[in-house]
Amino acid sequence: MSEGPVRVLIADDHNLVRGGIVSLLDSIDDIYVVGEADNGRDLINKYTEIHPDVVLTDISMPVMSGIEAVKQITKKDPAAKVLFVSVYEGDEYVYQVLNAGGKGLVHKSIVKGELVLAIKSVYQGDQYFGKGYTESRLDEIVKKYSAANNTETVSREDVQLSPRELEVLRYVCEGLSSAEIGSILGISRKTVETHRGSLMKKLKVSSSSQMIKYAILNKII
Repeated sequence: MSEGPVRVLIADDHNLVRGGIVSLLDSIDDIYVVGEADNGRDLINKYTEIHPDVVLTDISMPVMSGIEAVKQITKKDPAAKVLFVSVYEGDEYVYQVLNAGGKGLVHKSIVKGELVLAIKSVYQGDQYFGKGYTESRLDEIVKKYSAANNTETVSREDVQLSPRELEVLRYVCEGLSSAEIGSILGISRKTVETHRGSLMKKLKVSSSSQMIKYAILNKII
């Protein structure tokens, strides 16, 4: 590890969120923000150019997702240290982070002290997924989802989703209720439920968690 402050590259497509993280980290003496990216492709380019000590990235971004970008980064640089900061949480996302080569995942609502702890933990070569995610628990998650991914699933090429269905699917992945999705999209809760029913039928799934799995495997988020 290099001497001096931890050099951090931040990737998030929301300017306000990214700016807030930058401002927060700028107040920490031993952490220095060396660059920013607003999509996965930009993250890869900035990483190659800057070679930061730690990457902080969102999961869902335009052009290329954070997951796909980190897969490409860690393929070229297995020593890369990446911490995901996202609204997504749960075992499905922990698996995707680990599978991409990431070292940790924290929620965007994380408090300043814990974010600093997470960054420094990843910088020192440790993993950081929060309380409850022991090494044995992480091993269980990897085994469970690795096995699930080897079973037959509906690929994106096999199903046609409308732009509205894709919007609804993305919001489902963010954990929003049908009423909340309807409010955002300007449609009724009943219409959202109709779209969710159509999604389940097309994807041949029976739960929101299975829809989330589909979205992850097909790089929709």
